[in-house]
Formats: sequence, C-alpha cells, structure tokens
Amino acid sequence: MQAFIAEIIPAGGVEFTNELYTKIYFSGCDFKCPYCNTPDMLETKFEHQIDLREVKRELENQRGTVEGVLLTGGEPCFQKQALLEVLRKAKELELKTVLDTNGSKPEVIEALLKNELIDIIIMDFKAPFNQDFDKVTKSSTFFKPAENIMEDIKQTLQILKSYDEKVEIVFKTTIVPGLVFRKEDLLKMAEEIEGINAVWELQAFRSGVVTDRMYREINSPTNSFLENLRDAVKKEIPDINIRLK
Repeated sequence: MQAFIAEIIPAGGVEFTNELYTKIYFSGCDFKCPYCNTPDMLETKFEHQIDLREVKRELENQRGTVEGVLLTGGEPCFQKQALLEVLRKAKELELKTVLDTNGSKPEVIEALLKNELIDIIIMDFKAPFNQDFDKVTKSSTFFKPAENIMEDIKQTLQILKSYDEKVEIVFKTTIVPGLVFRKEDLLKMAEEIEGINAVWELQAFRSGVVTDRMYREINSPTNSFLENLRDAVKKEIPDINIRLK
C-alpha cells in the first residue's frame, strides 16, 4: 500500500518526553493555516509517495532504540488506511503511539480510539468556533463550508471527552498576533474544552518559513503576553489545566 509521507525521522526528540521517538510526517492537509510552519507538507506530492512496507521496516529497525512513534504532518487523519496500518504495526512492536491532529476527522479519530491504537492524542485547537475560524484555518471549500468543519471538530471534542480516562489528551493552541490573540478568543475556546480531562498548551507563534509570507516577519508574542492570557482564562475557568510551552 502506498501513502503520502513527506519525511521520517528514525529517532528524534519530542516535546513531551526525554525519550526518543520515530517521527512520521504525513503530507496533505485540509487546513491551510497562514502561519503553518510545515507549508511543504500541506499538499500530497508525487515525491512523497512511499510504500508502507518501508515505513514498517523502519519501525522494526528502531525497536529498542525508540520509545514510540509520533504521527504528525500535514494531517495524518487525511490518510485513514495508511494511518491504521502504521499504528497497528507500532502496537505489534509495543511502541507508544502519539497522534498530532487538527481534529477535523472525527470518524477516523473515533475508529483509532475504539481500536485502542492511540496512547496520546495532541489536537491543534486552532481557533474559536466563530466567524474567525476560517480566517485562521483557511479550511472552507465550495463543498464543505467552515460551519460544517467546526461541527466536525465539535464532534471530535465530544469523542475525546468520552475517552479522556483512557488516553492522554493535549490541546495545543498557537497564539498568533492578529489572528488568535484576544482574551475573548481564549475564553470561548476554553468553554468548548472545559470538562475534558486534558492539558491545554498555549504556544507562541514563531516567524520563519510559513504558508503566508505576510506572517514571516511578524514578531512573536512575549512570554508575559501569554502569561496574561493564561491568567485571564484561569480567573474565569479555574479548573482548566492550562500551561505555557
């Protein structure tokens, strides 16, 4: 079986542990966020095609060296069958499995959780569910408007809530000047995930090679700015588990 995979890092560091992980970057994404720092992975390209047997061999070769496998991108859930095959192989090898997703494919995420193929799920919670959502994600199409995509993500949140005692859940939001940066934005988002047993991680946008050139020179928000946002949310919703990256 063929899949679109832009890069495989056999053994590399990850943010959530000191252990080494095999990192697999799936190409293709239904979001086109202007601040995305992997713009070369937003489309499926011929040069990204790979036989999944090669991916499985790489996992076998790293057994004993790595703690687990991180599936990211792009959007891994864009390629359901390939994702299932890689995760089943990882479980066969007794590797820890981590999925990094935008949450727009609830049926895929539910299938993975039902089959106990995921240990940690990191969901990029991009924006509040309002008129700014499509400005942040550039995800709407003629066939699927932003309203439908927001409903899909809300469905994913409900699914995660029903599995939050079985898997570790991390929500991740990038604070981007001019896009997602207001206290009101964060409070609306906090209300959506309140009650889910999860960590909500706020991280600062970093300029560089991103999708939209306009964002390549924008200054990153300061630590004190993020701290003020965190404190404002905690003041209104004290029980939410929020941290800064």
